[in-house]
Amino acid sequence: LKVTNDIAVAVDQLGTRKGAIAVYVEPWHMDVSDFLDLRKNSGEERRRAHELFPALWINDLFMKRVKENARWSLFDPAEVADLCDLYGDEFEARYIAYENDEKIQKNVVMAKELWKKILTSYFESGMPFLCFKDNANKANPNDHDGIIRSSNLCTEIFQNTQPNYYKIKITFDNGSERLFDEEEDVTVDSGITKKAKKLSALDSIGGEQIFIVEKESVEGKTAVCNLASINLSKINKKEDIERVVPIAVRMLDNVIDLNFYPHKKVKHTNLASRSIGLGVMGEAQMLAERGVKWGSYEHLALIDSVMENISYNAIYASSNLAVEKGVYPLFEGSKWSRGVMPIDTANANAKALLNDRGGLFDENACDWSKLREKVKKDGMRNGYLMAIAPTSSISILVGTTQTIEPVYKRKWFEHNLSGMIPNVVPNLSPETWQFYTPA
Repeated sequence: LKVTNDIAVAVDQLGTRKGAIAVYVEPWHMDVSDFLDLRKNSGEERRRAHELFPALWINDLFMKRVKENARWSLFDPAEVADLCDLYGDEFEARYIAYENDEKIQKNVVMAKELWKKILTSYFESGMPFLCFKDNANKANPNDHDGIIRSSNLCTEIFQNTQPNYYKIKITFDNGSERLFDEEEDVTVDSGITKKAKKLSALDSIGGEQIFIVEKESVEGKTAVCNLASINLSKINKKEDIERVVPIAVRMLDNVIDLNFYPHKKVKHTNLASRSIGLGVMGEAQMLAERGVKWGSYEHLALIDSVMENISYNAIYASSNLAVEKGVYPLFEGSKWSRGVMPIDTANANAKALLNDRGGLFDENACDWSKLREKVKKDGMRNGYLMAIAPTSSISILVGTTQTIEPVYKRKWFEHNLSGMIPNVVPNLSPETWQFYTPA
């Protein structure tokens, strides 16, 4: 991580904007305690990485153990590498199996004590970022083509990624060939089961003697975020959303084809999933100008309606583009192809919080049944559609509030490499003052 930290320092945008790297670790990692201390100002400096942004990729099992005040096992990732590729029930079963395996090295801590340390670090420094692995993967529209291993620096996108890996190419003495995954279990004729990467010319498979063993490098997947954000202070009515969202989706889809890609792996991933990230900004300004108190019932009802309409129209627009330009290559087998919409994968606990107002969505607001059938029939142009970006720069450029957050203060000074910049929330007046609720 020290090397990665130095890369973040060395790479900048002409001296005006520093490089930024987020590092995601799962809470079962043996070094998770040291990881939480990366940004501390005290302690041994050689064990610090002040330019990195640490993040935790938290599974449901850990939170269950916290709730139950149970024990939690920490592992060496070299011994349990497959835990990174599992989630949900499969992860839980494999994790418990490793806990019960005496051959696997482990440290045991109390889950609640580790959680307290995480929260202490979070309140002291705002880090680590907290993202939830199982939630992300259960909602993944392209779960047929991999797993989400992390988010990004801004925690706005959740897309399938995969590190570079090797295939093992076996050539037998009769000239025939077979291809194995590097970690695939292979039983040789001697009765021994070994990883494909451990095969040698001394082994035979199915009566055929191995002649040559070769390793072939295979490019993985790198997620890409093509972002745009709708200014809610200007666009928040149903008719405006229906007009603007299809234009935004088309523009973002065009970016995929017109963009410059610095690496072929990035280009291949982006063309395969055709991911776009349509988000919003200006929520706090919209509320203040409407005289709506932040966190009120009226606020929740309004933003629920606005975001549902944006989601509905974004999906509809992408499906229309699929008719015009073709579906994205990974469409078949996706949740989209099965008629499963993002609203269908909403977390049950989150929905339960809204039972006092009749549930998560107004059933009559949008015709989701009709849209499901359309998507199954016509397909989707884009594998991923929405991403709520921080908009820290573009919100200033257009003169609105950042993303979906409350304002930091009604007036403040911002410090960056360009100097000290005074800021005032948009349209601040005696009428809007009380409706701008500082965070």
